[in-house]
Amino acid sequence: MIRIHPKEQLTEHFSLGEMCRSATAKKYGLPNLPREECELANLRALCRNVLEPARQILSSPLRITSGFRSTTLNRLVGGSKSSQHMLGEAADFCPYKLPVRDAAFTLSHQEHLPFDQLIYERRKTKGGWQEWIHISHCRVGLNRHQALSIAVDGNTRMVEEGIKAPPEFILEPAE
Repeated sequence: MIRIHPKEQLTEHFSLGEMCRSATAKKYGLPNLPREECELANLRALCRNVLEPARQILSSPLRITSGFRSTTLNRLVGGSKSSQHMLGEAADFCPYKLPVRDAAFTLSHQEHLPFDQLIYERRKTKGGWQEWIHISHCRVGLNRHQALSIAVDGNTRMVEEGIKAPPEFILEPAE
C-alpha cells in the first residue's frame, strides 16, 4: 500500500488533490486516489512531461476538470472501459487564458510534446456547448501523438482525425 497525501505537489503547478478531484466522487462519497505506485508515477509523468509543458506553451494556467479516476468513478461518469484516466495517464482540462479550440490546435502541432492522445472534445448540453481537452501520456511504452476532434450532439457523434484551425470544426445540428 502506498502513502498518499492529497496536498502533495506532483510538479510545480499540479497537486495530487487537483488531479484526483471529482464532483461525482464527492457526491457519492467515493475515495478517488491512486492505490498503486505505478498510478502515482503515471500521474507525476503526465504532469511533468505533458501538463507543465502545455501550460508553458499556452502561457496559461490549466483548470483540470478530470484527472485520475477510480474504476467505480470512471463507470459512474460514463468513461471508456479502457480509459487512461484509470491508470493515471490522462487528464481533461481547459486553459484559463485562451479558447479551448485554439489551445487544442496549438498543442496538437507541438512535435516535441510527448502525448499519447490529444482530443478536442465538445458536447452539446441544455446550456450550450461544453468543450475541453483530453490529453494522455504513457510513461512506459510509446506515445502515439494522436490528435482527434470529437463532437457530440444528442445521438450524433462526430470523430475526426486532427484538430482543425478555428473556426472550421463545426458540428451541424442533427435533423
